[in-house]
Amino acid sequence: MPLAAGMDAFKLALEKAFESGMKAMDDKAAKNTSDVAVTTSAAAIRDAGGKAFAAEASKAVSDFIKTGLVTTTVATAGTAAAQTGAGTGAVT
Repeated sequence: MPLAAGMDAFKLALEKAFESGMKAMDDKAAKNTSDVAVTTSAAAIRDAGGKAFAAEASKAVSDFIKTGLVTTTVATAGTAAAQTGAGTGAVT
C-alpha cells in the first residue's frame, strides 16, 4: 500500500487541524478575559480544542488512507494462463 505519495498533503492537513484545535481553545479561553464574569473550565477549553482537531484530523486520515492502493494476486488450480491473475484497487 504505497501511501507515501499522499504524505505531504496529509501533514499539511494535520497541521491545519492542529491549528484549528488551538484556535478553538483560544476562543473558548477568551471568555475568561472578558469584562463579564464568565469562568470557562480548563476541561471545557481542552474539549473545544479536541473536538475541532478531531473534526479535521479524522477527514485528513480518511483521505490519506484512500490514497493507497491494494494489490492482490490470485492463484488457483489449473493452467497458469487460465487460473492466475492480479488486481489493483483503491482503498474505500
